[in-house]
Parts: sequence; structure tokens; C-alpha cells
Amino acid sequence: MAMKNPFKSSKFVFFFLALGLFVVLFFYLWNSQSTRVAKGDKMYGGIFSYALSEPLTSLFPLETNSLSDLRVISQLFDPLVKQSDSKGTIQNCLAEKIELKDNGKCVYIRLRKGVLFHKDDCFAGESRELTAYDVAFTLSFACSKNKQNQSSNLLVGKIVGSEQFYKNNENPLEKLVIGVQVIHPSLVKIVLTKPYNNIIQLLSHPSLGIISKTACAYYKDAFQKHPVGSGPFYLGSISEKGVKLYRNNDYWSFDELGNQLPFLDEININTQTALSDEYVLFSQKKVDLLFDLPANQLDLAFGTLSEAKKGKNLLHRVHIQKASKINYIGWDVSKPPFNNLYVRQAFELAIDRNRICNEVLSGDGQAITHGFIPTSNFYSNPFLSDVQVDLKTAKNLMQKAGYFPSRSFPKIPFYVNAQLGSTSDLWCRDVCRQLSKIGIQAFVVNVSTKERDQKIINGGALLWKAGWVGDYPDAESYLRLFYHGPNFKENLVKFENQHFDQLYLKSTLTKNAQEKKALQRMCESIVANDCAIIPVYSEDFFVMINLRVRGFEMNSSGIIDFAKIFLKELKNKN
Repeated sequence: MAMKNPFKSSKFVFFFLALGLFVVLFFYLWNSQSTRVAKGDKMYGGIFSYALSEPLTSLFPLETNSLSDLRVISQLFDPLVKQSDSKGTIQNCLAEKIELKDNGKCVYIRLRKGVLFHKDDCFAGESRELTAYDVAFTLSFACSKNKQNQSSNLLVGKIVGSEQFYKNNENPLEKLVIGVQVIHPSLVKIVLTKPYNNIIQLLSHPSLGIISKTACAYYKDAFQKHPVGSGPFYLGSISEKGVKLYRNNDYWSFDELGNQLPFLDEININTQTALSDEYVLFSQKKVDLLFDLPANQLDLAFGTLSEAKKGKNLLHRVHIQKASKINYIGWDVSKPPFNNLYVRQAFELAIDRNRICNEVLSGDGQAITHGFIPTSNFYSNPFLSDVQVDLKTAKNLMQKAGYFPSRSFPKIPFYVNAQLGSTSDLWCRDVCRQLSKIGIQAFVVNVSTKERDQKIINGGALLWKAGWVGDYPDAESYLRLFYHGPNFKENLVKFENQHFDQLYLKSTLTKNAQEKKALQRMCESIVANDCAIIPVYSEDFFVMINLRVRGFEMNSSGIIDFAKIFLKELKNKN
């Protein structure tokens, strides 16, 4: 009888054991991904939705200052540092450690290790780990003249070699700014032209989310359609109807209990939604939160009293954050008729801000009657006098400017980036009615934010509605709107005042907190006295949230940390 080959038999046994182990491991990993269990009272999974009235203008971090855009961008791209709470506390993000040396002129940034960019075809077997080369590339891109960089005012002039880099239209894929140096793959050195006291805060700007150099080289101008970052979510799809973001399973951050972030599986953003539809979608549980809900339309979202008695109201909570957003009227002060100070002063005296807040906005917002920076726990300016409505003086100023019945003021289109019938549209139309009392014929033209900005940049707009949110809790984040530096894309009103520029620059360099505040007050006074803009009102962030949404946090600039949000359905007590 032939003997069985024991070696052959053992190979079969080993094969089946290995196969069995593989199957068990596969199902374990698959099951662990689909049934993740969070520590504490938190939960993984679920789809979070919200709506926007406009389409997103861009998903490239440096290309936009729109708050709606940046709320999405901040989920795709992490910055080096970020605001962590409603008080604007700055904490490390991709930066593990930051040191200022050489009297504040050198910034050393040590990066976290093990941070991965989103999975994408562009890597094709290359490492996805974030390195100092990606950081240096991003900071150099922020100093470039590339058409996708609309945020060059943040760093140009502040980093050694940045002005020359901008003027020479250098390509950051081929060359770095001289003052941005890679010491080794985890360490970046930034050499500043001066010891700016706000450099760490500037690095927290969501427009400075770190970009993958590999992805940018691969996709080039199409990068915004393939926004490869290291954030808690990655882009699933984008269309005219909306955007889908999916969970980044490789995300580096964990919460205080050791839960890997984010908790949500998906974020859906419905774009170009009519304002009236948002309330219906919220009541039908098709969106989980409403932004900037107007007081005169609360009943649409809260429901009627009879509905409340029948238990039909959607359970919700309201998040109100102290005012940091200003709404103002901007104009091109370099061109007639707004290059005439008398005209600007007349406009200012003709507009009744209190009426707008109390009657048009039904109590929303706080009228700005002096200066333009909202009073807060970090800034106030008691040295500015209140602006009172004075139609008689306004008419006299128009005559001083050379406008009489025989030489009437030209009809002015007022570009408003808001839907017809929205609160923004209503208060702007009320401004036009108020101006008619002093012979001004202004008329609202409803446009998208992108259309408005394009008209301003191209010089096709003389008068427009605008808003601004401080990027971090410091008056400087409002004052830089008026700085006429080496590159001043945010200075859309083309305001130019050498004394202001000198005081502003000095305020960013002083190490004395009291001197800094005094200089900032002087800067604000110059802007106010020159009527560079007409501030109308400041407003709180007013957000209504479905009660199933937990872990909601919004920083002082209106950016939401979606990575910490989790969903917990309410138990039915019936």
C-alpha cells in the first residue's frame, strides 16, 4: 500500500487554515467598519444635511472668502492651526508644535506625523503622508499671482521674498518663496519681514488649509474639482443641486474619549435652495439645521401654536453666537461719484440704520451707528461719536458736491447678492427708498456673490451690499479690509490712506497690547471719518438645529466643526 505524502497533506491543511483566517479577518474588518462603536454617549454613522440659497463658488481654499464656501472647505482641508471654540481660542491642528524665534521673525512649525491626504488616483502608489513640502507649497501658493489665489493679502509682504514671488508670477510647483524653508520632512521654517504679532492667528484662516502638492501638480487648474486635502471628509460628488462629503476613514484626529473622528458617514449640502423651501425641508426632517434664520420668518420653521398643541413641531434647539458679522454698503471710492467725500457723507446721514433693524429686520441685528467693528470682549472704541440721521445736512452736502435739481445725481445700480424677497434684499430696497429722500435714484440688482465680486473686480460696480466676518477675535481682522499694502485684493473699495497704512502696520508689530488697541482705534476712526464704507448693522449667528444633532460647535468666525457632530435619534415616548 502506498503511503500518503505527509508534506502534501500538511500543505492542504495550511492552505485551508490560511483561507479560513483570511475570511474571518475580512468579515471582522468589514463588520468593524460598518458597525463602529463609539465610547461614551456618542454614535457613529448617519447622514447630516443642510441647505444653501446659492451654489458654492469654489472648493479651492485660496480662491474664496465666502463663509458658505469656507464651511465646506474646512471639512476637506485642515489648516496648521485653527480656532477651537466660540471664543476664538487658537489651537494646533496639523502643526504639532510652533515656536517663534529671532525676536518673532522666524516661525518654526513641526508637523504631526502620520497625517494622510485623502485616497486619490493622483498618488498612484506614492505616499499620501503630509510633509513639510506640502506646507511650503501651500504657503508659497498663497503668495503667488495664480488666478486661483484670491487670498494673497494674508501673507504677501509678511514673508521674506513674498512680494518678489508675487510680482514675478512664480509657479509654486517649481519654486518656493525664499522665506518658506523645508528644514526636514516634518519641519518648516517661515522667515518674516517683520515680527508680526498676528502671524499665528493668520495661519488659522480656513483659506490656508494645507493642499497636497502631488494632487495640485496632477490636476492643475482642475484641482478644485478634485480637492485633495487631509480633512475629516472628502468630496464624494458635486453638481448644481448640491455637494456630498463622505467620511475620511484615515482621519488623524480623535476626541477626548479616544473616538476616531469624524462620527458622521456623510454630509449632504443642498445648494440653490429657495429660502422659503428651507423651512419646509427643516420641518420635514430633510435638513438638520437652518443658518441665519430671520426673526420675521420664525413661525415658518417653528410651526404654529395649533401645530405645537398637536405635537407636530419638530424638536429643535437654537444656537446663538455673539455678533461678529458686519453688513455694510461698499462703494468704489476711486471713481465718481463716490470719490467725493461730500457724497459719501450725505449717503451716511440719509440712512436710518435703526429703522432697518427694528422694522425691516424685525429686531434682528444691532444697528452700527459709530465705527464699523462690533463691540466685543476684546475690542471697543468709545472715542467715536454716533451718526444720526440728518436729511437736511445730507441735502446740503449733495449741493456742496455739485448736485442740484438742474444737475441730478446719476441713477446708481445697487448690486445685492441675495435672493429676491430675502431679508438682505428687503433691507437693501429700504436703503434705496431712504436715499430717494435726498434725490438719490438707486435701484437693487439681484446677483450671485460670484457675479457681484466679478463686477467689483472688473470695475463694473460702483455700489454694492457686502458682509464681513472677523477671521479671528481681533480688530485687525476687520481693519485689514482697508490696508493698501503690496497686494490688497480684499480692499475692494480701493480705499487708500497713507496715515491709516502706517498706523495699521504699526499695530501689527507692537508687542504692547494697550498700544495695539490704541492704534487700532485710531485706524477705525480714520476709516469712519472718511466714510470708506457705510456699516449698517452687525448680527449674531442664529442657527436652528434638529435636536437629534449632537456635538455642534461653531467658532467665532462661523466655521463649524462637523467632525465632532454625531446623530442620536430621539426615543419615541408614545
